[in-house]
Amino acid sequence: MAWGDDAPEARQCRCTMPVKVLVVVEDDPDVQFLVETIFSMDSRFTLAGVVASAEKARESLRTAEPGIIVLDHALAGQLTGLDAAPRLKKLAPQAKIIMFTAHADLEVRADKEPAIDGFVPQYKPTQLLRLAQRLTGLGAPPI
Repeated sequence: MAWGDDAPEARQCRCTMPVKVLVVVEDDPDVQFLVETIFSMDSRFTLAGVVASAEKARESLRTAEPGIIVLDHALAGQLTGLDAAPRLKKLAPQAKIIMFTAHADLEVRADKEPAIDGFVPQYKPTQLLRLAQRLTGLGAPPI
């Protein structure tokens, strides 16, 4: 078999490349730590940045090319997560946006927002990594 882009080894290497994660949360350091800890369990994800507001996230997206944006609803600054999602998606159309919020009652509204690719309530944090793996096509990490 020839060594080229069609070789199984080449396909496998592309699948295991790290995916940048931009975490956008309210200024709650406990939630920031939780999200960082969750994504540290899969070495294919790297942390591009942690910001407290949608405005700061927009600035970060000028240099970062995240594969995943984890977005809270109640943010520091003027924009809520639901308001910010379409603006962030416009700046990073390749990114998958996961709303990760304590406001579980927003799930229906988040599902109707085309810019939001997934929703995880903060009381179910174990779902966050699995959803990110599925949205990026990574699947579970190899053993």
